[in-house]
Amino acid sequence: MSTDGAVGFIGLGIMGLPMAQNLIREAGRELIVWNRSKERSEQLANDNDGKVTVVSSPRAVIESCSVTFSMLSTPEAVEAVYFGSGDGSALLGVSAGKHIIDCSTLTEEASQKTAAAVSEKGGKFLEAPVSGSKVPAEKGQLIFLCGGDKETFDMVQKELDVMGKRSFFLGETGAGTRMKLVVNMVMGSMVAALSEGVVLAENTGLSTETLLEVLDLGAMANPMFKLKGPQMINGKYPPHFPLEHAQKDMRFAGALGDKNDVSMPVAAAANELFIAAKAKGFARDDMCGIIEALRNKPKKKGIGSGSMARSQRARCECAEASAPRTSHTSMCRPQGTKSSATCEKQTDRANRPEILAL
Repeated sequence: MSTDGAVGFIGLGIMGLPMAQNLIREAGRELIVWNRSKERSEQLANDNDGKVTVVSSPRAVIESCSVTFSMLSTPEAVEAVYFGSGDGSALLGVSAGKHIIDCSTLTEEASQKTAAAVSEKGGKFLEAPVSGSKVPAEKGQLIFLCGGDKETFDMVQKELDVMGKRSFFLGETGAGTRMKLVVNMVMGSMVAALSEGVVLAENTGLSTETLLEVLDLGAMANPMFKLKGPQMINGKYPPHFPLEHAQKDMRFAGALGDKNDVSMPVAAAANELFIAAKAKGFARDDMCGIIEALRNKPKKKGIGSGSMARSQRARCECAEASAPRTSHTSMCRPQGTKSSATCEKQTDRANRPEILAL
C-alpha cells in the first residue's frame, strides 16, 4: 500500500520545514501545507516552484489529502490546531479514508486523546515522534518512534524513509510517546552531566578542549558530546533543539515515571538545571545552554538567541492538571524557591503566537 496524490504537512518550524523539504526533494511529493506564520509556508513554496500549495487552515490541509503529517512544538499547539474553536481546526477535516501522522512530542495522554478524536471521525492515526534535532531533520536522519494504526505505518513507510534513517513500530498509541520521553530523558541527563564536567574543568585550570578530546577517545564517546561540547565552551547556542523543549520533555518524563512508580533522581536533578537555565534567559537557545545554569554570570547581549525578557517570565509548568504526586513534584519547582512541592504555570506561553509555528 502506498500514498497517492499530494501529502499534507502542518507545522513548518525548526523540524517541520526540513522534513517537508525532504518529502519534496527526496520523495518527489507535492505538498499542501499550513503553518501559523504564513511566511514559513510561502518560503517553502518559493523554494519549490509548483510543488507546494499553501492553504488557509489545518482543516483545509486534511480535507485536501489522504495523508497528513503534523509537527508541532507543544501539547498546547496540538490542542489549538486539532481541537481549537473555529471552522479551521484540523479535526473538522477528518473523515473516513484520512490518515493523520503526528510527529509532535506530547504526553501519552495527549497523544491518545488525538488518536481517539481522529478515530471517532472515521480516520486513522499514527503517532510518530522523532529522535533527532535540526541537522538530522535536514539530512533525513531522524528516527521515528511510532505507535497506533499499523496500516498507516506501512502506508507511509516510503515517506518515513526519506525523512529518517529508521522507523520503529512500537504498538498501541502511546508507546511511541513513551519511548521518545525515555530517550529524551537520557539525553537531557547526559547533556547536564557534560555541562557539569565542562564547568568543573574551567574552574580547575584544565583545558576544556582536551576534556572533549579525552571523552571522544574513550568509552563515553558519542555524537552529542562532540556536537554540544564545543558550543558549551564557546558560549554560543544556536537552537537546534530549544532548551525549553528539552525541559518540557524532562518534565513529561518525570510525570511518566511518577505514573509508573519509577524514581528518577538523576533526571530530576538534570531538570532542575534546565529550569535554572530558562530562568537565566536561555529558554529559546539550544539545550546545551543548560551550562549557563552553572556559570555565575547573567546572559550577555549576543550570546545565544533567546530573549532575556521573555525567559525571565518563564516558570516551571505542571505536566498534568491533576494534583501532583511525590516524584512528579521533584521535577517541578517555582522559580526563586528551594521547595519543590509546587509549581507555577508559565504565564507567558499563551502570549507567544510563534509557539504554533514550530
